[in-house]
Amino acid sequence: MKLCRCPVCHSDINLDQLLEDDAGRELLRIITELKYGVARPLVSYIALFRPEKSALSNTRSVKLMRDVLDQFPQSQLLAHSLSETVSAVQKKRHESKNLAPLSNHSYLKQVIETNKPLFVGMGTSKPDNEERKAEPKRENDIENTILYIENFARLGQPVEHLPGYEVWKKWKEQQKGAK
Repeated sequence: MKLCRCPVCHSDINLDQLLEDDAGRELLRIITELKYGVARPLVSYIALFRPEKSALSNTRSVKLMRDVLDQFPQSQLLAHSLSETVSAVQKKRHESKNLAPLSNHSYLKQVIETNKPLFVGMGTSKPDNEERKAEPKRENDIENTILYIENFARLGQPVEHLPGYEVWKKWKEQQKGAK
C-alpha cells in the first residue's frame, strides 16, 4: 500500500514494506506511543546519529530510541531538551562543516541537566505531611506545564489561552527577576 512520497527523494513510501520489517514495525510502535510531544524531536534527534553517506537502519533507530526512553522519562523536559540538542548540533554542524554523527547521548544528558534548574523553585515548602507527599507530583506537573507553554511561546504561538498560562507567566517573571 503506497503511503506517500518521500519529500526529499520523491520515492514511494510503502506502509506494507515498512511493516514487513520487524524493526520498522517496532519503530512505528514506539513513535505512536510517545507522549508529551516527544515524537517529532526524538525522530530529529535520532537523525543526528545517521552517518553522512548512508542511511540509519531501522534496527539502529529502534536501539537509539529505546536508549533515550530508558534513560529519560517522557516529559515536556525531554521534548524541550531534544529540540534544543537538535538545534545546537545542527547549528554547530552548519558553522564548522563537521558532519560527524553523534555517537552517544552525553550532550543530551548535559542539556537535560542544564534545563532542570530552570523549572525548580515554583513550589513552597509545606509543613503538612499530606501536602509534602503530593509536592513531587505537583512540581512535575508544573515543570511539564511550563515546558509545554514555553515551547509554544518560542514558536511564536499565542499562549494566553492555554491552560497553565498563569503558572508560566509567573515563572517567566521570576526568570526576569533573577537576571
